[in-house]
Amino acid sequence: MKTGSSAPRVWLNPVAVWELLDRLDISQNQLARLAGISPGHLSLLMNGKRSPAPGVRRRLMKALGVDDFHVLFVMERPAAADWSAETTTTPKRKKGDTQGHSE
Repeated sequence: MKTGSSAPRVWLNPVAVWELLDRLDISQNQLARLAGISPGHLSLLMNGKRSPAPGVRRRLMKALGVDDFHVLFVMERPAAADWSAETTTTPKRKKGDTQGHSE
């Protein structure tokens, strides 16, 4: 069942994850293995390119020994959608611009 576009999305808080990885002395790849996901998928989550599914959220919490959802995850606010769109888009070229053009 798909959720409506008004449903808030959940995002991984990479700062919290890095702090926990340092405290536990494990790597991002080790965390991926412990959580049963690929290192590439974890990278996408850490970089805000994907939102973790509920099962992945539970496994990440267990792997990091976290009981409080809000330690690892952030609920998207309406303004956050605009921010993420700005940071993930690349500038559009004007007609006639070339890749090798120098100023």
